[in-house]
Amino acid sequence: VVMFGGLHIEMAALKSMGTLLKDSGWTSCLDEAAVASSGSAESFLTASHITKSRQVHQITACSLYRLKKTAYQEYCSATSQPMSFEDWCKEARPNSPQFHFWDLVLNMELATFTLVRSFREANFSLYRVALCELIPYFFANNNVNYARRLPIHLQDMMTIDEKHPQVAQQFHRGNFVVHKSEREFSAIAIDQAHEQNNAVIKVDGGAIGLTENPAALRRWMV
Repeated sequence: VVMFGGLHIEMAALKSMGTLLKDSGWTSCLDEAAVASSGSAESFLTASHITKSRQVHQITACSLYRLKKTAYQEYCSATSQPMSFEDWCKEARPNSPQFHFWDLVLNMELATFTLVRSFREANFSLYRVALCELIPYFFANNNVNYARRLPIHLQDMMTIDEKHPQVAQQFHRGNFVVHKSEREFSAIAIDQAHEQNNAVIKVDGGAIGLTENPAALRRWMV
């Protein structure tokens, strides 16, 4: 069973959102709202810093949802028999291209946050749900590699209970991620743990000369 790197899936999702948000005015909004400088806002389109990019998308998602709820409350106050919030959203999408676009952005952000939550909670079932929600966006934004490979990975994860029951049992116990502490909501994806270990090894001048030092090489291998 081959696991995809969860950190790299999240990074690809953030970059895919950057493709969607390019030239939408999103970076200007971040600058004008003093959330980030213009240069930093542009860097969020390519997710050059994954943690900061995630945080600014969390701010964006909160703002978009609040704006949507405000618009719905205004609609309810002007209508004697208002529709439910879900029906109102469904009707607004085809009638307003702007609403449709930002609702699409919000849904993609929430799908990405669901993926991150599945890692933090070590929730394998939620991980599969998040993949199902994210894959269409990779196709839509022409993220070729992940659009091709993630559906195969998802198929493996959906059939793992029948094909590899022992592995599936461990995954459902939360052993598809790394627990570096006993705190709740602190598990991380396997490739993120690898990156952190590499960062520990590669400080003090980087990896230059590592292969010439047997002790350092063994430490890195372990």
